[in-house]
Parts: sequence; C-alpha cells; structure tokens
Amino acid sequence: MPPRLLAGGDHHPPPASASSPEHPFLSAHLLLPSPSPSDLSSPHLPLALAFSFLTDPFPLPRRLLVLLHAAGGRYPAFYPAFASALLSLPFPLLLPHPRNRLLLAASELARAAAPGFAPLLVSLLRRLPFPGDARLLEILGDYSSFLADEEPQLLASAVFAFLRLLAKNRLAPASQSVECRDCEECKNAKNLAECRENLVSFCVSVLRDHTQVCVLIGRDLVRCLHELVLVPEFRELWKDSMLVRAADICRIGMPDWCTGMAVSPEMEKQLLFMMNNVKWGNQKRYQLWFARKHLMVPGGEERIPDIVRFICCGYHPTNEVMKSGVIARWAVIGWLLTSCNKSYVQANAKLALFYDWLFFEEGKGNVMNIEPAMLLIVNSVSQYTDIANMLLEFLFLLVENYDVRRKEAIAECVRNAFAVLVKKGVVPSLDILTCCEKLSPMLRQKLVAFLSSASPEETEKTYGQPINEASKATELKNRVCSN
Repeated sequence: MPPRLLAGGDHHPPPASASSPEHPFLSAHLLLPSPSPSDLSSPHLPLALAFSFLTDPFPLPRRLLVLLHAAGGRYPAFYPAFASALLSLPFPLLLPHPRNRLLLAASELARAAAPGFAPLLVSLLRRLPFPGDARLLEILGDYSSFLADEEPQLLASAVFAFLRLLAKNRLAPASQSVECRDCEECKNAKNLAECRENLVSFCVSVLRDHTQVCVLIGRDLVRCLHELVLVPEFRELWKDSMLVRAADICRIGMPDWCTGMAVSPEMEKQLLFMMNNVKWGNQKRYQLWFARKHLMVPGGEERIPDIVRFICCGYHPTNEVMKSGVIARWAVIGWLLTSCNKSYVQANAKLALFYDWLFFEEGKGNVMNIEPAMLLIVNSVSQYTDIANMLLEFLFLLVENYDVRRKEAIAECVRNAFAVLVKKGVVPSLDILTCCEKLSPMLRQKLVAFLSSASPEETEKTYGQPINEASKATELKNRVCSN
C-alpha cells in the first residue's frame, strides 16, 4: 500500500477518492511507481516525483535529486509544475515526514534558483511556527545575498515574518506527531525555538546589510522594531542605523505582497469568507468558529494585532460587497478588540488599527486603510460608547506620545485623515462625534480643539460644512446618539 502524505480521519476523504488532495499524487505514483530518466517527458512526472520526494524513507535517494534537476534543466516548465504540486497540498494536514521533505524540496529549488521556489518559500513563511521550521531559516540565511539581488520581496517578506514571530513570542511549535518518532531525519529536525539567537542574528544581519530591501516593508518595519526594542540586538540596531531612517520609512505604506505575511493562508481564507459571505446577524457562529480555531490556542491572542492589520490593509471590499449586507470590516475589528484579554495585546491591536493615521498624506495614503477605525468609532457611539471613548482616547495618546520629536507632523497627518474621511463621504460630518453628548465631554472638547488647530480651510473640510454656517448638531445628535 502506498505511503500517506496527509493525516487521515473520518472527515477526510481517502487518498483514492477524487476529492482528496492526495489523489493526483497517488494516481501519478501508480503510473510512475519509480520515476526514472526515461519518464522526463511524462506529464505525470512532477506529481510522481513530488510523491516519491515526500514519502521515500530516509535517506533520500540521490536518483530523485538527479531526476529533479535533470527534468528542470531540460524542460523550463518542470520546476514551476513541481513547486505547484507541493503548494497544492494542505500544509496543516501533512504528516511529519512529508513536511520535512517539503522543506528539503524547497531547499533544492532555492539552490537551483528554480522558477517557482519563491512562492513556495513565501507559503512556508506564512505558516510559521511549525515543527522543523529551522530549516527555513537555514535556506534563507544561505542564500540571503542572492535573494537580495534576485528576489528582494521574498527576503523582505522573510524578515517581516520573522520579526512578527519574535514580537509575538510565538516560536514554540506544536509538538511532534508520533507517526515519525522513529525517523532519524525528522528527529534531527530543529525548530526556530531552539535557534532564537540565530533568528535574531539573521534579522539584524539582513537589516544592516540589505537595508534598502527591508525598507520595502514600509512603516510596519518600524512598528515591528518598536515592539522588539527591549531585545539588545534590535535596540543597538535601532540606535545605530534605523532611527535616522524611521521618518522616511514611515512615509511608505505596507505593500500588497506583505499584508498577508503575518496571517496564515487558512486564517486569510476564513476571514475573507466572513467579510464576503456572512450576513449581519449571522456572524456570531462564524466568529466563534474562527476564535476556536485560531485565537483560543496558545499564542493565539497575540495574533490579533496582525489580523487587524491585515483587515485594514490587506482587504478592501468593493462597493458591491459593502452594499450586500455582509458583516463589515469595522465590525470584525470591533469583535477582535473585545476578544483581547491581555492589555498589551489590545494596545498593539489599537496601534495596528490607527497606524496609517499617524502618517496619512492626502493623495498618497489609501482611505480604505483608515476607514475601519473611523466607522468603528462612529458606529459604536450609540450602543457601545465605551469603545468609541477608548479609541478616541488612544488616538490622542498616539498623537501626543508616539514620536514626541515629530508630534506636530503626526498631528497634521491625523487631521488630514479626518478631513479625507469626510471629503470621501465615509462620514458626512464630524458633528457626529463633536456634538454627541454620549461621548466623554473631555474627549469631545479635545477633539474640537484638535481639529480647530488646523487652518480655517482645513477645519471647514474636516467638519464638512462652512465654519460660519449654523451647525446641524441637533439633527445629527438625534440620528446618531439616540437610544
């Protein structure tokens, strides 16, 4: 009987079933049970070779490596097909031996600079931590100079993924499965938790030697380093080379290819399902489903700031979706904030929510990145006033304390954010907040004073009405602040 690739179970189809992810591999294996050079032109070779690569016992037969590179050298489409075959397997279900062999395959593809190796490594980076993940650090460390020149986005993605892992202190992976405890190859596989010093050294080295590559991450690089400032190596790096660049880096938004690096593909898929398909009123069961899977696990709560960041920057719904009655981004973020039991996690989640506000420039910043925070405040005023108060108070704390040397510049960016939100019609006017008696009087006064410190023209844009025009506070108060 052929060996298994995936962990089985009553709710998983058997390998022979057409609905099983293993089925294409098994079919190819049955056609080519022992791939050889005579099979180089076979369309089944990528899957058959992948099956043999992942399942052959230790040590890996040299003939498979020879065949891999012979086929890749002769047929340009072979390497991408082989990498795609590996990517098609559901990683969380992989048995320990195939998982370790997958890392070996990634190493071989990287060594050959084969087309298709970058997406495979990115996929593995998004699944950190997992047993045997130290091999990934070895691959990236060995080829960091090559990656800086040829695949800068991959190297920057790796640095970001590792920094988030260190910041969340989530290095310890799940325990090894019993299926592979007798395999020398799997027993000798190391985890990043055992190589923390090497991980820190890799990040610091790349940040020093390939700074321009790391700058591609944008302002979230600064956010990561702030969270790691108590680590001596990162504190020294910050003082020596990053502090003088921080202001310029913060003007660069998070690129699209980086937004999903801190959340796993499974989390992304489930979040997008909620925000694209789940109607208002039906969201609680899906939120509980998501929380049980991803948040109610060791280290799960520490993921919340990255999930908030992904929702703000990584998913921008179309007008059709926003009008379809599905649960909105701001509501998902509100639920996540109320799910935080640890104060530092909630603080980091609020920072993730408001981070783009602190550096927002009209014409350059994306209003969709700042929209969820505004809508969460406005929609919380009526029934969840404590949330609205909490968020406004935190925003003012950020303006005052995030970077004291650039306090005025940050304040101006936040005013720009308010003005653009009104200008783009996200909210009709800020009277919704400044004239709402349910909000803390101190915060209302502070908001009015903060907005009034702008120029008259900017203040008019922000409030959404001429300054000398009679305020429509009563109407808005009745509409938004009514019980």
